Formats: sequence, C-alpha cells, structure tokens
Amino acid sequence: MILLEHVKKTYLSNNNTVNALNDVNLKINKGDIFGIIGYSGAGKSTLIRCINLLETPTSGKVFINCTEITSLNEKQLRKYRQRIGMIFQHFNLMSSRNVFKNVAYPLKGKGLSKTQIEEKVLHLLEIVGLKDKATAYPSELSGGQKQRVSIARALANDPEVLLCDEATSALDPENTKSILNILKEINNSLNLTIVIITHQMEVVKDICNKVAIMENGEIVEEGSIVDIFSNPKTKITKDFIANTMHCDNVVQMLKENKFIKYPNKKYITTKISFIGQTTGQAFISRISMEYKVFASILFGSIEYLQGVPVGNLIVQFSGIDDKVFRAINYLRENNINVEVIEDDETDEFNNSKCSGTIS
Repeated sequence: MILLEHVKKTYLSNNNTVNALNDVNLKINKGDIFGIIGYSGAGKSTLIRCINLLETPTSGKVFINCTEITSLNEKQLRKYRQRIGMIFQHFNLMSSRNVFKNVAYPLKGKGLSKTQIEEKVLHLLEIVGLKDKATAYPSELSGGQKQRVSIARALANDPEVLLCDEATSALDPENTKSILNILKEINNSLNLTIVIITHQMEVVKDICNKVAIMENGEIVEEGSIVDIFSNPKTKITKDFIANTMHCDNVVQMLKENKFIKYPNKKYITTKISFIGQTTGQAFISRISMEYKVFASILFGSIEYLQGVPVGNLIVQFSGIDDKVFRAINYLRENNINVEVIEDDETDEFNNSKCSGTIS
C-alpha cells in the first residue's frame, strides 16, 4: 500500500544543511497498523508528511497503492490526497463550525445531496461514538472527543490510508486507550492501512502489528511487533522496550542495592525473553535442577502482542562458572533470548538498559 524508495529530505537553516531524512526505504502492506517511533528530532513527523507530500522529498520516490505520487502534478496530487486521511496531535478542527460541519467539510464539491451528506456524517459520528454531539462545537468537547471528530473527518472521503501524527500525545491514558480502540475497529472493519507516528512505545505495543524505529533521520530497525519486542537489535530499540516493560527500573534497583554475593561462585544477571508456547514451560526450574544453578527471579511479566504471549524475566544466576554458562547456553539452544545485565567479573551494567549478550 505504501512504498518509499531512497527518500531524502534536507532543509537549509542558517546556511547549514539539515538532513531530516537520509535515504529512507520503507514498505507498508495493505491492512497494516504500522508504527513509526523515535525521539524528538528523529525525523518521524517529516517522514509521515512526506508520505502524503505535505512535505516534498528532496529526492526519492513515494508510492501509494502502486501510484508514484511524487510524479503527480499539483492538480493530480490534490485529487489523489483525498485517498489519504490524516489526523494530528492538536486536532485541527474549525472552531466556528459544529461537529457535523467539521466532519462534512471534506465532502464539499463531491456532488452529494444534502440527504447523502447527512447520512454519511451521522454514520461516521456513530463509528466514533459521537452521534449525540453533532450540534456541539469543538470548545464544548474534551480532548478525546475532539480527536474522535478528527478521525470521523479523516474518514469522510473513504481513504485507503490513514496517517496519524502523534494522535494520542495530547491525551490522558484513558482517552488514549479509547482512541486506539477506535483505530483498531476501523482497521478491522474497513481493512484500512494505518500509519502511526509516536514517541510512546506503549502505543505501538497496544495497536501495531509492525514497527520501524527512527534515529537521526534513518530507520535503524524494523519488523513485526513480536520480533522487535522479543529480540531487539539496536540500543535505541532496547531502550524503548526497557522503558515500556519497566525493565529500566529493575536495572536502577540493581545499581543501588547490591545483593550479597558469596566467594567462589559465578554471578550473572540476565534478561530472558520467551515467545509463544515457551512462556508456559518451566525452563528456570529445569536448569536449576539439572545444572545445580541458583536462579533468583527479580522481575517478570507476560505481554500479549498480536495474540502472541511474550514473556520477560530478570534472573540472577549463581553457581560454579561452567555450570552457569552451560545453563545459559541451554536456554539459548532452546531459542530463548538471553541478554546480560551484569557480570560479576566486571560488576558493570552493559548499556544500563538490559542489553548485551552472552558470548
């Protein structure tokens, strides 16, 4: 549905060239809920604005449903943009128009009768749960309600793609959950391709089936949500996930509260990730018995991502050197990801965010 080929975007600022996007290649399939995440300044908002050409790429090509929109003239592009809905962080509603007229605005000049417009607008407001607010004005609505109106307006032209630029950043947790549920329902019922720009990994975890992580204008990692959460490769991805899973809190606790350690024993503190059916298997008990290794579980959680259980444990192993390493290798041989947080030989935390691997 969406294909970006070698997209670059540069700006001139005080006679300096700023590379907002640097050779971005991305493919988003029809029906995906695709998350693009990064810190401020990573280039994610520029990227989403290049998808509908609100920002014109300096170079590269953008395709929507096999049409290269970067080759369209202004008139063709204006017409094609009707297939691309967009919602923004700050809603962008017209304060002088009521809810009904805000949603109806994109239908102007479509040749629809007054009755057809009314039926369509009320149907869209019913989808977002605001049919009873048709005559209300934006100033009378909560933030969550305003964003629902924005979604209804974005759907007015029956788009193929819905772009969401930080659509939940201005909302409290309860309204965020409500908006994400609406987006899920729209994706399921309309098979609408949705692209979500966010700096909140919680949002990605709750709704997306695929995700790309951006840093310094580049996509540094991408994949299915299950693969990214169970086996992140880059430091920035590990940082995002550690924060979401509250793993960073555990690391801080370990830094501040050293556990009693006995001489002549090897101590390794690890993060262990389980996927699918392995979350229900008693690997920790098994290796404790078979390898005579003590395993202290310091933290544990199971998340369901796209219906797949993904478990994470922070475990401190202690025992004879060889047996500790054999126990860890046994886990890895059973396709369980093991990352080092602390090794007593150095007594240092690798990257301080549950990262590093057994070598």
